[in-house]
Amino acid sequence: MFKVIGEFKTTGRLGRFGFWLRHFTLVPLALWLTVAAGEWPGAPYDLPFAALTTLLLVSLWGRRLHDRGRSAWWLVAVLIPVLGALVLMVECGLRGAGRAAAGYGAPPGLRRGYAVVGVAQRKEPHL
Repeated sequence: MFKVIGEFKTTGRLGRFGFWLRHFTLVPLALWLTVAAGEWPGAPYDLPFAALTTLLLVSLWGRRLHDRGRSAWWLVAVLIPVLGALVLMVECGLRGAGRAAAGYGAPPGLRRGYAVVGVAQRKEPHL
C-alpha cells in the first residue's frame, strides 16, 4: 500500500528504466481505470481517477526531469502543442545527469548506507 503512495511523490529522482517501466505498466492501467469509470458508473465518478492519473504523470515526469538535472517546471513545455511534448520525450529519454542532479536527491537505486553494504569486517584468527 505504501509503495503505491510513493509513486505519487514529487520529490527525488527516477532513472530511465524505472521511468519507462512505469510508463508501460502503471500509466496504461491508470488510463484504463479512468476511461472505465467514465463509461460506468458515469461522468462525475471519473474525476478522481483523472486527477490521480494526472498526479501520477506529473510525478513520473517530474522525477525523471530531476534525474536529468532539470526542474519539474520543464513540464510547462507541454503547453506548446507538439514541440513541447517532443522536447520532453527526448529529454527524458537521455541518460541521467549523475552528480549534476545532486540537488534533487540520491541517484535512483542508491539508498542510504549503500556504500557500506558488502563490506566485511576483518576477523582475527582464534589461537
